[in-house]
Amino acid sequence: MENKDTKQFYLFVKGEKVAVSEEVYRAYVRADDSAARSQRRNSKCLVKGERKGLVRCKENCEECPYYSAGNKLLGGVLSLDGLIEEGYEEVADTDIENDLIANEENDTKSKALYSAMEKLTKRQRYIIREIYFNGKSQAELCRIFNMEKSAMSKTVSRALKSLRKFLEKF
Repeated sequence: MENKDTKQFYLFVKGEKVAVSEEVYRAYVRADDSAARSQRRNSKCLVKGERKGLVRCKENCEECPYYSAGNKLLGGVLSLDGLIEEGYEEVADTDIENDLIANEENDTKSKALYSAMEKLTKRQRYIIREIYFNGKSQAELCRIFNMEKSAMSKTVSRALKSLRKFLEKF
């Protein structure tokens, strides 16, 4: 077995054999091997493997449909047609569109309601929020404000009438 001290390492520089230390030799070979592995890995296409995930193609790139598509993974772009071909149920475009329209209308109505609520008095605003948003009863609010039930009922109906007036166009 050779001793580490007696083993010589050589690199070829411009066709000449040059003696180098083991550290230099290993660093050069490691970088060279890494670059070669990276080039081999990047020159192959990603394809769906038998197992989950993507694997590198081992076929001839010249005959590969991915190669002609610019080394892009086939099916990498999502489309409704692609999903249907894969066996997923068709999603109707109108359902999505109707959902988006309904969400926009709800947002518009919510903004209008909150701006109308700002036009009420502080007391009316508090009472409407507690009854309709926080689930309190008129009786509970009567105890908080030390009011008669009829007075609370009138306050609520006046506040609702004002809200209806502000929200006529909706």
